[in-house]
Formats: sequence, structure tokens, C-alpha cells
Amino acid sequence: MSRLHPALLYLTIYNPTLHPSEEVSKDDEDAEEQAQILFYSSQERATSRDKMLRQVGLAKALVNFSEIFHPTDSCHNVHSQSRRMIMLNPEPDFWIHAAVELAKTPRTLLPKPKDKGKGNGKGKGKEKEKASTLQPSYDYHEGSFHEYALRAHLLRGYEQFKLTHGSFTSILNSFGQEALELQLERFFTVWAWSWDLSKSFELNDDLGLSLHPLYPSILPLLDTFSSQLPAGLDALFLSPPHVVPSTGYRQSNYPPALSRHLLSLIPRHLPHHEADGGPEASSPAEKGATANTAAKEVGSGGNPSSGFLGMPSSLAMSMDVRNWSWPGALTFGKGAEPKSPVTEREGMKPNPSVAESVSTIVEVDRGALGDAISSADIHCLLEKANDGLSVTDPDATREGCSDMDHSGDTPRPSRVPSPLPADDSSTSPPEPEKPDRHRQLDFACTFVFLPESGDPLETRRRQVIHLRCQSLAVALIADADNVEDYDTHVISEATSQMLHDIENLIAAEATRASEILPSATKILQPKDNYLISFDHFTAASPDFVAKSDYLYNGKQLLEQGLHITEVFSRGQQPQHWHVSKRDNTGGEEREVFLEVARKETSLSDVDNILQRFQSYSF
Repeated sequence: MSRLHPALLYLTIYNPTLHPSEEVSKDDEDAEEQAQILFYSSQERATSRDKMLRQVGLAKALVNFSEIFHPTDSCHNVHSQSRRMIMLNPEPDFWIHAAVELAKTPRTLLPKPKDKGKGNGKGKGKEKEKASTLQPSYDYHEGSFHEYALRAHLLRGYEQFKLTHGSFTSILNSFGQEALELQLERFFTVWAWSWDLSKSFELNDDLGLSLHPLYPSILPLLDTFSSQLPAGLDALFLSPPHVVPSTGYRQSNYPPALSRHLLSLIPRHLPHHEADGGPEASSPAEKGATANTAAKEVGSGGNPSSGFLGMPSSLAMSMDVRNWSWPGALTFGKGAEPKSPVTEREGMKPNPSVAESVSTIVEVDRGALGDAISSADIHCLLEKANDGLSVTDPDATREGCSDMDHSGDTPRPSRVPSPLPADDSSTSPPEPEKPDRHRQLDFACTFVFLPESGDPLETRRRQVIHLRCQSLAVALIADADNVEDYDTHVISEATSQMLHDIENLIAAEATRASEILPSATKILQPKDNYLISFDHFTAASPDFVAKSDYLYNGKQLLEQGLHITEVFSRGQQPQHWHVSKRDNTGGEEREVFLEVARKETSLSDVDNILQRFQSYSF
């Protein structure tokens, strides 16, 4: 049987302290309960009012019941056989509640033995059997996902809403309940049903964004750049999927959703020609070869898969629709004699030799032919003739120009040298492009809502400046309300210089890494993977993705009890060590997660490895 992935059943946001805006009857308790629901979205297309109130009422009852035993720590999650119920309290009196169904597999039903009772008994047995077939049973998988991953994802959704719209409290106090319900509907409807629960959760994403592998080397360049900026600007370097926060950015204590949101605005794989402002210029010989190949396919009866009416896209896109009314324009060479549009429109007599050249292939010296045609004739031909070839194709243009009759057998001298050399093989290869520190940067602005220093629920609209060059970018969080308050020219020059230095640094490191050959022992020996989290940023081993439930359990234990500082665990198959530890050495709190894949490693060896990774400085 095929396994069905986990699925979100419903998502709701409510505030139990809200009341109806209009007067309602005291006997209508449902109106009071419904006024407290700010947002509701269900997997079912249509959900009755009673069912919605029952689901929200159950969440309220679970929270109230748990507060009887723990007034300061209310209920956060409930486990059942088929689902997980998560309750999140991001702001005072505001609750986000989600129900997620576990992964399940349809259960195979064995045929039941026939009932040998009386006739009435047989009828009842058939009715029960039909009822059981209408409701299939499933086997639910307990370890489909970890509850910490669900809570972390819900919290990231709230932080993203708060960053782009403002906090729940600020919107409710400033614009009212109706405006808050509208903002929640627009955001969380799209967010909830774009949540792909079939993908496995990664602890790396839950802990924070990944720092650049060259973070220790890039940070001095970024701090030097920040010192050249006007006061009130904090810099963040972005290179998807990595970031490098400046020292001033980390000291400002921005929410982790800010760097995640800014990173999502940068494309991960940007083509080189788009960064330069246009398509890369290919050599004329390559363009001519492409056009000639397409022309041969059409002439030989080829049937390319792409293009309008089975024609190659290079020909279909260059056809002029205005010429379709000409005689024989859409006959594709059937039932009509080939005519030269130029000679027909200007009254020129066709040359017999030209008519013969239509059905024969003649080897022509392109260099000599290019010298024989003047630039005036080329422009005249491009304006008056439309032979189905791209006007950017110099070779195809020259072939079209050969159909014209230049009064006499002696060609006129060329006034413009040929753009193509006589010998294509003598063309020197293009030199590699060197990075230019004065190149143009892409400039953009966006707005976010950031909390004030005193109250995290009071958010204020702030402006962010983006300066991007290819896939590298710098985000500047401005304290002023208008970007015009800063000298953008000075900022652009300093940014261009810093990105140029970082590109050289990355290229030098790539060259150095390619020259180092690892030994056979390093290749064959299993590597010890680590994941270090600090200040909502992470640093991890290359290509290490933390998906183990042991690491999730260790993270959850570190959060639940402050007296727990480290958790050691070892699996059975495979026998890998997993360590989770909270470290406060050096005045900075960090969490270290370690995975040791060597079977013969003892507990003391794991502790020595952990001490080595703890000494890493960032």
C-alpha cells in the first residue's frame, strides 16, 4: 500500500478576550465564540460553523485545563493516534492553533467469514460490512515529524507576518479587528496551503540561516564597509543560501525573520547575461551557423518539435505578419514560384543566374562576398525584404543580399570593412571577463516592520536598501524614513568596491581549494558532522543536513530545562553518536549539535571531539 504524506487539517488564529462589535442576544453563545476567531482555514472546502466552533473550543479547553496545573506554562501540543495539535502563543491573548494529520498507510481488510445465523442476522451483518467499507481504516506513523519542527515552522510564519505587516497587537490597536482579520486572511491563507509537509524537516532551517563558509574573512571587509556608511545604516551581506551579518547588524538585535526575508528576495542562480543587462553577445559565426542549420531543417522537410506550425522558433519569431497577404507568402514553396520581393517591388529584372542558385548550393567565400556588399545595400535589404531570417544574423543577411542584381558583373568597392574575417579559424578566442569594480549595481528598496527597542509588540515601518550585483547583494537597514536622506552615490561606490573585494576573495579561496588534494584516508574515513547555532545564525559542516530525531529531541530537552546542558544519545542501527550541548564559554551563548558516524568511537572520544568543535570561533 502507498503511504500518504502528512497533511494540514486546519489552521486558526483566535483571541479569547475579544467581543462582538455589535450587540447580540445573551442567549446566543455562538456569536460570542465566533467573534473571538480572527482567522480560520480548513482542508475541507466548506466547514460548518458548528464544526469550526468545536475545533476552536477544544483548543481553548486544553489550554485552560493545562493552566490549572501549570499557570505559567500552558499546553503547547497534544498527541493523538492520528494527529498532532499545536498551540502557539506568540503575543499576549493571541493564539495560533494548527492540527496536522500524521502520515498514514491504508490498512488491508481481510474478508470476513460468512454469517451462518438466521436471515435477519445476515441482513444486519451485510449492513455493518457495507458501513465499514465506506470508512477505510489506516495505520498511522508515529514518527512522521517532530513537534518541535511544527512549532518552529508556525513561529517562522508568525515572524514573517509581523515583519511584513506588523504585530497582531499593533494592527488591532491602530486599525481595528476588521483590518486585522483582512490582513490575516490575505497572508495566512496562502502561507498555510503552501506548507509542504511531505518534505522532511531540517534542524538547520529551524535554528537560523547559514553563515558563509568564508565568514571570518568576509566579516572584516564588511565592517570596514560599514564604517564608511552614514550613521543609521546597518549592513547585511547576502549570497544565497548564506549570509554574513556585520557587527553593527548583530548588535542591533534584529529579528531572525529579517535576514530570512531579505535573503528570499535575492535569486539563487542568476544567469550571467542578466546581470550584465542583456544577453551575452555570441560570435557572428555562431549566429550564422544557427540560422543556416534551421534553414536546412525546413528546406529538407524536417519537423522540429518547437515553434509555431512546426517551424523552428528562430524562423517563426522573425516572420513579419504583415507579409502574410503577399502572394505565396504562406505556401512554404508549394504551388508558387520563388520570387524576390525586392526585385518585384522595385521593378528590377531577375537575373537567371540567381534563379538557378535557389535550388543549388554554391560554396561562397564569405569574406570576399562581405567586401563586395556595401553597408547601404545591407540596410536597404533589411528594410525592404523579409526572407524569414533573423536581421541580427550577418551570414544570413549576406546570403539574402546575393539575390540582388548589382548592375554589372563587377561588384562595387566596399565602403565598410567586413565584420567577419576571411578565415574563421584565425579568430582569437575571447578573453575571460575581468570583474569591474565600477560596474552598475541593481538598486531597489523595500519596507519592513521592525519592533522598537522598548516594546517588541510596537512595530515601526523601516526602509531597506538593496544593492545587488549578480548573485551577491548587500542590504542596508535604514533608520530614516526616506532613502533620499543618504548620499546614494557614495553608498554605491563603497558597495561596488566591497563586492569586488569579496569576489576576489572567493575566487582565490576556490583556486586554493582546488590545488589541495585530500588523502585516501580522509576520503574513506567517515566525517564528524557538526552544527553550531548562535544569535539565530548557524555554521555547519559542508553538505550536512541535520534530520535526525535524536538531535531534535536534544534540542527540545535543552529548551525545556535550563538545568540541562548536554544530551548524549546513540542509535542502534546505525550506531551513530548524537550530541546536543549548550555552551556559554566566551560570553556568547551557543548550541552545538554533533553527529559522529564512527562505530568504534567511545563516549570519551565523542567528548574530545565535542571540545574541539566548541573551540571554533566565529
